[in-house]
Amino acid sequence: MLYKYLPPERVDVIESCRIRFTQLLSLNDPFEHCLLIGRHEYALSEKESGDITRFVSLSRNNSNLLMWSHYADSHKGFCIGFTKNDNYFKKALSVRYRRFRSSFNGADMNITKSINITKQIALEKAIDWAYEEEERLFIDDVKLDALKGGTDVWGRDILLNSFPRQSISAIYLGLRASSELEFAVTQAVMKHELNIQIFKARRSTSEFGISFEYVSGRYLNGQ
Repeated sequence: MLYKYLPPERVDVIESCRIRFTQLLSLNDPFEHCLLIGRHEYALSEKESGDITRFVSLSRNNSNLLMWSHYADSHKGFCIGFTKNDNYFKKALSVRYRRFRSSFNGADMNITKSINITKQIALEKAIDWAYEEEERLFIDDVKLDALKGGTDVWGRDILLNSFPRQSISAIYLGLRASSELEFAVTQAVMKHELNIQIFKARRSTSEFGISFEYVSGRYLNGQ
Protein backbone atom coordinates (compact mmCIF):
# COMPACT_ATOMS: atom_id res chain seq x y z
CA MET A 1 0.00 0.00 0.00
CA LEU A 2 0.85 3.67 -0.29
CA TYR A 3 -0.08 5.97 2.57
CA LYS A 4 -1.18 9.59 2.87
CA TYR A 5 -0.83 11.26 6.27
CA LEU A 6 -3.38 14.00 6.97
CA PRO A 7 -4.42 16.32 9.83
CA PRO A 8 -7.90 15.77 11.35
CA GLU A 9 -9.52 18.66 9.49
CA ARG A 10 -8.79 16.93 6.16
CA VAL A 11 -11.39 14.19 6.66
CA ASP A 12 -12.94 15.77 3.55
CA VAL A 13 -10.39 13.78 1.51
CA ILE A 14 -12.37 10.65 2.40
CA GLU A 15 -15.76 12.34 2.23
CA SER A 16 -15.24 13.82 -1.24
CA CYS A 17 -12.65 11.35 -2.60
CA ARG A 18 -10.51 14.27 -3.71
CA ILE A 19 -6.86 14.82 -2.91
CA ARG A 20 -4.51 17.73 -3.48
CA PHE A 21 -1.89 17.64 -6.21
CA THR A 22 0.67 20.17 -5.04
CA GLN A 23 2.97 22.43 -7.06
CA LEU A 24 6.69 22.74 -6.29
CA LEU A 25 6.46 26.27 -4.89
CA SER A 26 3.99 25.16 -2.20
CA LEU A 27 6.27 22.51 -0.69
CA ASN A 28 8.21 22.86 2.58
CA ASP A 29 11.58 21.87 1.10
CA PRO A 30 13.46 24.98 -0.20
CA PHE A 31 15.33 22.83 -2.75
CA GLU A 32 12.15 21.62 -4.48
CA HIS A 33 11.82 24.64 -6.76
CA CYS A 34 15.54 25.00 -7.47
CA LEU A 35 17.49 23.26 -10.23
CA LEU A 36 21.25 22.85 -10.45
CA ILE A 37 22.66 22.97 -13.98
CA GLY A 38 26.40 22.50 -13.90
CA ARG A 39 27.60 24.94 -11.26
CA HIS A 40 24.66 27.31 -11.62
CA GLU A 41 21.42 27.21 -9.66
CA TYR A 42 18.11 28.28 -11.16
CA ALA A 43 14.95 28.85 -9.12
CA LEU A 44 11.33 29.01 -10.22
CA SER A 45 9.91 32.51 -10.21
CA GLU A 46 7.34 33.03 -7.46
CA LYS A 47 5.27 35.23 -9.82
CA GLU A 48 5.84 33.64 -13.22
CA SER A 49 5.78 29.91 -12.46
CA GLY A 50 3.02 28.09 -14.34
CA ASP A 51 2.77 25.39 -11.65
CA ILE A 52 2.76 22.73 -14.37
CA THR A 53 4.45 20.06 -12.25
CA ARG A 54 2.01 18.84 -9.61
CA PHE A 55 1.95 15.64 -7.61
CA VAL A 56 0.60 14.03 -4.47
CA SER A 57 3.20 12.85 -1.96
CA LEU A 58 2.69 9.37 -0.51
CA SER A 59 4.71 7.10 1.77
CA ARG A 60 5.46 3.40 1.84
CA ASN A 61 5.36 3.47 5.66
CA ASN A 62 2.27 3.98 7.83
CA SER A 63 3.94 3.80 11.25
CA ASN A 64 6.73 6.37 11.09
CA LEU A 65 6.59 8.51 14.24
CA LEU A 66 8.02 11.58 12.50
CA MET A 67 5.49 11.37 9.69
CA TRP A 68 2.65 11.16 12.21
CA SER A 69 4.11 14.14 14.04
CA HIS A 70 4.84 16.34 10.99
CA TYR A 71 1.93 15.58 8.66
CA ALA A 72 -0.87 14.30 10.92
CA ASP A 73 -0.96 17.12 13.48
CA SER A 74 1.20 15.45 16.13
CA HIS A 75 -0.63 12.10 15.93
CA LYS A 76 -4.11 13.70 16.13
CA GLY A 77 -4.84 13.07 12.45
CA PHE A 78 -5.16 9.99 10.29
CA CYS A 79 -3.54 8.07 7.48
CA ILE A 80 -5.22 6.65 4.36
CA GLY A 81 -3.88 3.45 2.86
CA PHE A 82 -4.27 3.27 -0.93
CA THR A 83 -3.91 0.13 -3.04
CA LYS A 84 -0.57 0.46 -4.82
CA ASN A 85 -1.61 -1.64 -7.82
CA ASP A 86 -4.85 0.27 -8.36
CA ASN A 87 -4.80 1.82 -11.85
CA TYR A 88 -4.92 5.28 -10.31
CA PHE A 89 -1.84 4.84 -8.10
CA LYS A 90 0.26 2.30 -9.98
CA LYS A 91 2.34 4.96 -11.76
CA ALA A 92 3.60 6.52 -8.53
CA LEU A 93 7.40 6.92 -8.64
CA SER A 94 9.93 6.57 -5.84
CA VAL A 95 11.91 9.59 -4.67
CA ARG A 96 15.72 9.32 -4.87
CA TYR A 97 17.54 10.55 -1.76
CA ARG A 98 21.02 12.00 -2.16
CA ARG A 99 23.63 13.72 -0.01
CA PHE A 100 25.12 15.71 -2.90
CA ARG A 101 23.23 17.67 -5.55
CA SER A 102 23.69 16.63 -9.15
CA SER A 103 23.17 18.51 -12.41
CA PHE A 104 19.50 18.46 -13.49
CA ASN A 105 18.80 16.62 -10.22
CA GLY A 106 20.18 13.43 -11.77
CA ALA A 107 17.60 13.32 -14.56
CA ASP A 108 18.42 11.17 -17.60
CA MET A 109 18.64 13.76 -20.38
CA ASN A 110 18.39 11.03 -23.04
CA ILE A 111 14.69 10.63 -22.29
CA THR A 112 12.70 11.87 -25.28
CA LYS A 113 9.58 13.22 -23.58
CA SER A 114 10.10 16.49 -21.71
CA ILE A 115 7.40 15.61 -19.17
CA ASN A 116 9.40 12.54 -18.09
CA ILE A 117 12.50 14.68 -17.63
CA THR A 118 10.45 17.03 -15.46
CA LYS A 119 9.31 14.10 -13.33
CA GLN A 120 12.86 12.86 -12.83
CA ILE A 121 13.97 16.34 -11.79
CA ALA A 122 11.18 16.42 -9.18
CA LEU A 123 12.18 13.02 -7.78
CA GLU A 124 15.53 13.93 -6.20
CA LYS A 125 15.64 15.15 -2.60
CA ALA A 126 18.14 15.56 0.23
CA ILE A 127 18.97 12.43 2.20
CA ASP A 128 17.56 14.12 5.30
CA TRP A 129 14.09 13.33 3.94
CA ALA A 130 14.75 9.61 3.48
CA TYR A 131 12.65 8.70 6.54
CA GLU A 132 9.55 9.66 4.53
CA GLU A 133 10.00 6.75 2.08
CA GLU A 134 8.17 8.93 -0.40
CA GLU A 135 6.55 8.10 -3.70
CA ARG A 136 5.09 10.79 -5.94
CA LEU A 137 2.07 10.44 -8.16
CA PHE A 138 2.09 13.08 -10.90
CA ILE A 139 -1.10 14.65 -12.15
CA ASP A 140 -0.11 13.82 -15.75
CA ASP A 141 -0.48 10.12 -14.89
CA VAL A 142 -4.07 10.20 -13.64
CA LYS A 143 -7.44 11.13 -15.06
CA LEU A 144 -7.87 14.87 -14.63
CA ASP A 145 -11.07 15.74 -12.78
CA ALA A 146 -9.97 18.66 -10.66
CA LEU A 147 -11.65 21.39 -8.64
CA LYS A 148 -10.05 24.47 -7.13
CA GLY A 149 -10.19 24.52 -3.36
CA GLY A 150 -9.08 28.06 -2.60
CA THR A 151 -5.48 29.15 -2.08
CA ASP A 152 -2.74 28.01 0.29
CA VAL A 153 -0.60 30.06 2.69
CA TRP A 154 1.68 30.99 -0.24
CA GLY A 155 -1.27 32.33 -2.23
CA ARG A 156 -1.14 29.51 -4.77
CA ASP A 157 -4.16 27.62 -6.08
CA ILE A 158 -5.16 24.40 -4.31
CA LEU A 159 -6.06 21.78 -6.91
CA LEU A 160 -8.15 18.83 -5.68
CA ASN A 161 -8.36 15.89 -8.07
CA SER A 162 -10.76 12.99 -7.65
CA PHE A 163 -9.56 9.46 -6.99
CA PRO A 164 -11.57 6.20 -7.13
CA ARG A 165 -13.12 5.31 -3.79
CA GLN A 166 -12.28 1.65 -4.28
CA SER A 167 -8.58 2.54 -4.17
CA ILE A 168 -8.85 3.08 -0.39
CA SER A 169 -7.66 -0.10 1.34
CA ALA A 170 -7.64 0.92 5.01
CA ILE A 171 -7.65 3.95 7.31
CA TYR A 172 -5.41 4.46 10.33
CA LEU A 173 -6.25 6.88 13.13
CA GLY A 174 -3.47 8.57 15.05
CA LEU A 175 -2.53 7.84 18.64
CA ARG A 176 -4.18 11.09 19.77
CA ALA A 177 -7.11 11.02 17.33
CA SER A 178 -10.36 12.15 18.93
CA SER A 179 -13.57 10.16 19.09
CA GLU A 180 -15.09 12.89 16.89
CA LEU A 181 -12.56 12.16 14.15
CA GLU A 182 -13.15 8.43 14.51
CA PHE A 183 -16.87 9.01 14.08
CA ALA A 184 -16.40 11.31 11.07
CA VAL A 185 -14.09 8.81 9.35
CA THR A 186 -16.52 5.97 10.01
CA GLN A 187 -19.41 7.99 8.59
CA ALA A 188 -17.40 8.80 5.44
CA VAL A 189 -16.57 5.11 4.99
CA MET A 190 -20.24 4.19 5.37
CA LYS A 191 -21.26 6.94 2.92
CA HIS A 192 -19.14 5.37 0.17
CA GLU A 193 -20.04 1.80 1.22
CA LEU A 194 -16.37 0.92 1.52
CA ASN A 195 -15.59 -2.58 2.71
CA ILE A 196 -12.40 -1.61 4.52
CA GLN A 197 -10.95 -1.74 8.02
CA ILE A 198 -10.32 1.23 10.31
CA PHE A 199 -7.45 1.02 12.80
CA LYS A 200 -6.32 3.12 15.77
CA ALA A 201 -2.67 3.57 16.73
CA ARG A 202 -1.42 2.27 20.08
CA ARG A 203 1.92 2.75 21.84
CA SER A 204 4.22 -0.23 21.84
CA THR A 205 5.14 -1.40 25.35
CA SER A 206 8.51 -2.78 24.26
CA GLU A 207 9.93 -0.20 21.86
CA PHE A 208 9.57 3.38 20.65
CA GLY A 209 6.95 2.59 18.07
CA ILE A 210 3.26 2.13 17.40
CA SER A 211 0.97 -0.71 16.44
CA PHE A 212 -2.61 -0.60 15.20
CA GLU A 213 -5.80 -1.92 16.75
CA TYR A 214 -8.90 -2.71 14.70
CA VAL A 215 -11.78 -0.35 15.57
CA SER A 216 -14.17 -0.69 12.60
CA GLY A 217 -17.84 -0.95 13.49
CA ARG A 218 -17.77 1.05 16.70
CA TYR A 219 -20.01 3.79 15.23
CA LEU A 220 -21.91 1.84 12.60
CA ASN A 221 -25.17 2.45 14.45
CA GLY A 222 -24.46 6.13 15.04
CA GLN A 223 -23.43 5.69 18.68
